[in-house]
Amino acid sequence: MDGLVGLDGLIGRNGLGRRSLLKGALAVPAAGLLTAAPAHAAAPPAFNVLIGDVNSGKILLFDRNKPFTDAHIKWQLNPAGAGHPMEHRFRDTSGDGEILLAATGTPDSGTASIYRRRDRKLLWSASIPNYPHAIERARGTGVVVVAGRSKGPGGGEARGGSLHVFRPTGSHSGSLVRAGSPVPFHQAHGLLWDPQLERMWAAGGSVLTAYRIVTTANSAKLVEDTARRLTGFHHPHDLQPDHQHPGRLLVTDTNGVYAVDKSTMRPTTLHTRKLVKSYVHHVSGEQMWTGAVPGGNAFGTPYVHFNVSGVARARRGAVIYKARLDTTAYL
Repeated sequence: MDGLVGLDGLIGRNGLGRRSLLKGALAVPAAGLLTAAPAHAAAPPAFNVLIGDVNSGKILLFDRNKPFTDAHIKWQLNPAGAGHPMEHRFRDTSGDGEILLAATGTPDSGTASIYRRRDRKLLWSASIPNYPHAIERARGTGVVVVAGRSKGPGGGEARGGSLHVFRPTGSHSGSLVRAGSPVPFHQAHGLLWDPQLERMWAAGGSVLTAYRIVTTANSAKLVEDTARRLTGFHHPHDLQPDHQHPGRLLVTDTNGVYAVDKSTMRPTTLHTRKLVKSYVHHVSGEQMWTGAVPGGNAFGTPYVHFNVSGVARARRGAVIYKARLDTTAYL
């Protein structure tokens, strides 16, 4: 089963066609929560989980095996700029050590920011004129890209969206400056730097594609690798590596969760649970996800779900949009 629950539903090379109904895959009771552990479940693997709470605006780190309560907060941050914490990921740098990349915002505007992890010092921030949903840093060049969906109301149906590129002028994050005009990208939502292929993956609207980052002493720009363009998604929400299978990407959209083979660009349906907002495959095989429920808050619920162990952790009073692993690894 390739380390995943309910792997099934192979679909076409250049688009997402018929999707198979996966019995038990991300299946949830009416309340939208995974509650029962599989009979064969082993002891849950130990790792930390970084969540963004839309209600409080905070980014919080917890041990996945302990309650998500104030008493068990391991690290927290109130990121720069008012709005929803839409992205939060740790990365390593040579100039600033371990950093947190954060994107916060509202439908009208947002902020991209970088913090030093050890003391939460704000190293850099920039205003984003649309609604930022992701931020990523390219290892080696230090180029930072921010993905923003269209400005204003309308959600996935609204037009517009762009990728904002920032280049370093020195060895520290604080030296980042804008690099040219934003790159149009309909409903840009997800970003991931791929050190194997040296590409910046981006997802949004109906598209997953990759960009080369071309730099000179005074410039940086994105050049699309059209051979790695895949269409047919329905409003992608998240783009992540598969930590157990580095040869593939994980994409969520309104209708499900998919694995994309990077060498063939062939997608496979993993789960058909709708409205999954973030999905992570840990090296242990554990699957961690967050999602909304029909008729509920569009960003999500108070829960982070763990498929293999059958656990769901709740943060009382929170609305969790994305959950990330406490890792600086890209793949």
